[in-house]
Formats: sequence, structure tokens, C-alpha cells
Amino acid sequence: MNKLKFLFSLVLLLLSFNSCVDQITFPLDKGVAKLVVSGQISNLDEDQYVFISETTSEDREPLYTGQYYVLNDLPRPVTSAMVYLVNDREEKVLLNMSEDGKYTLDRSYKLEDGVYYHIEILVSGNEYRTDPQKMPDAVGEDELTYEFQRGEFKGSPEIAFISIYSETKLPETDDSYYLRWDVDEAYYWDLTFFPNPFNNPPPDCYVFGFPDPERITLFNGENVDSEQESSVQLVAERKVDESFLSRHYFNVRQVSTSKDSYEYWRKVRELVNNSGSVFDSPPAPIKGNIYNAQSPDEVVLGYFEIARVSQSRIYTVPGDVSFVVEAVCTYDPARPIDDYPKTCLRCSEFPSSTNNTPHWWFDQ
Repeated sequence: MNKLKFLFSLVLLLLSFNSCVDQITFPLDKGVAKLVVSGQISNLDEDQYVFISETTSEDREPLYTGQYYVLNDLPRPVTSAMVYLVNDREEKVLLNMSEDGKYTLDRSYKLEDGVYYHIEILVSGNEYRTDPQKMPDAVGEDELTYEFQRGEFKGSPEIAFISIYSETKLPETDDSYYLRWDVDEAYYWDLTFFPNPFNNPPPDCYVFGFPDPERITLFNGENVDSEQESSVQLVAERKVDESFLSRHYFNVRQVSTSKDSYEYWRKVRELVNNSGSVFDSPPAPIKGNIYNAQSPDEVVLGYFEIARVSQSRIYTVPGDVSFVVEAVCTYDPARPIDDYPKTCLRCSEFPSSTNNTPHWWFDQ
């Protein structure tokens, strides 16, 4: 059973200046287009996002990349939707499409405690909704550490890698709670400095991504001993490479969410971690919390959540790395320019990058 056969995008982490979408693998039936909705609205002071796409069907036209046409199984962004965040007073706020398939709620909007919210999506004559949710009352705090080591990593021996741990202060509440850790990364990338008459350096380049996209770290607080105040979690592991030649951040979000959301992500984790065999029956797509108001039997993929989030960051610098890391972009006058990787020449070669310094980069 090949888990990498079909993909759809789920939101795990949303950076304050931009968004990154992680890909979780699900087996889907070709020939049947399905809507995919994912997103999170939280208490954090940043823009919030809902992503809408549609899985590939057999009769879909080839995708034009800007240079040539391709056929693939990736979901295509939905650009014709109207997306609203609605509270229990029936007050609606429109999310504006900032990029294809990416609908943005401005950071000026603040969730209220004790108020229920849901999403309404109008697209292709259909109305899609989520069940009402309220923001959880409590979330814990993370104290982050890291450890560099060499050993077996994802089935390969003698690999240098880093592990990110959280010493978690659990929420102070008598009520049940459910936690998930989302981790993204950001690092400075040194573009090749080619000599020039004005001695102008290349522009800054900041790259964003997910260090350990298939790891889903969960904690069920239902049965926690009343005297337990903390817990240690391994939240990410990543191979050491040239991205550690400069400052390299790991941004960890502790997400306090509902029991339904916890169960959804638990099932996703089971599916992602299940290698299966040729004798296994293909698992069905996991049911989320989005439904067609006119046709409840329609299968809609993905999950939308209202969450309370606490965010922590930790970074490494080259002096922290105890392994030799080759600098791939170092200028060599005898080296032809076409011998440099494209990522040494242009920051835009990375799927998610910017020349602008994130506002939090020097906070620590």
C-alpha cells in the first residue's frame, strides 16, 4: 500500500508573515473530485487562514506551470469561494482571498472567550459549514531544548540529526484538555556572493518549511493525575544539512483544541504511521468536520478548528553544530555559474521564502 500515492494539503502551522501548508497523504478515488478545507483560527495576534482546494479528477485539464503543462494528483486551489467566519450571534466576517485557494482573516479580528464560531463556504452553488466551536479556556507553556546526535535516522544509519524537545507546563485547569504540537522552521540562507564592481552582496534570504512533517504529537489530558504539572515531548527531528550554516529557528506551537479535533488528528497519525502491506484494505479518507449543508452525504476532506495557542521558539547557530557541514554555495572563481545549485543563485527557488526579515527574528 503506497501512502504517497495521493496528497491533500492540511494546515499545521501558519507563520505570521506568510503561510506554509504541510502535506499529509491520503488514498483517494480518482475520478471523483472532493473539496478539501483546512485551517485554524486562534488567539494569536497574526493573520489567520483557511485553505480550500479540490482533489484531482480524471477529466481535469493539465495544469500550466508557467512554462509547460503537467498532469499530477495534487489538489488544485479553489479561487471562486466566499468564506465567512460566523459567531453565535450570526455576525459574519468575510475572509479575503490573498492567494489562490488561501483565504485570510485579518489579524485585527480577535476571538472572544465563550463564543462559538463556525465557517461558512459558498462555492459552485453549494454551502459548506463546520460545526460550532469555542476557543478552549486553557493552554500550557513550552520550554524548548535541542540535542544534536548521530545515529539511525528514518531508516538510514550514521546520519547527523537534531531533536527538538519540549518540557511542557500543562494547562492549569480542572477540565479535560487536548493538546497538539505543530512545528515549523525558518532559517537564513547564504546566497552565493559573486564579485561585482560595486561589491553589493546578494539579498537576504529566509526560508520556511516543516522539519518533521509526518510527526503528529498529541497529548490527552482527560486522565492526567491532578498532581502532574509537566510532561516531556519530542516534537520534531530533522537531518542536519547546510541550512544549519546560519541561524536556524524552530517555531513550536502548542495547540489546545477540542476532543473532536484531537480524535481527528489521532486518526491521521494512525494512517500516516501505518505502513501497511499488499494484503491490507485501503483505509477510507478520514471524515473531518466540514459538510455540505444541502447534501450531507457528500465527502468533504480536511478539518477546521478554533484553538487557543501558545508559541515558543528556539534557534541554533553554526557554533552549536558538532558536525562538519559542507557549504554548497561558497564562491569559487574556477566554478562555472551553472555548476551552482539554483538555490545558491535565487532565494525564490525555495518553495516558501522571502527577502524580508521576519519581525521576530532578533527577539531572542
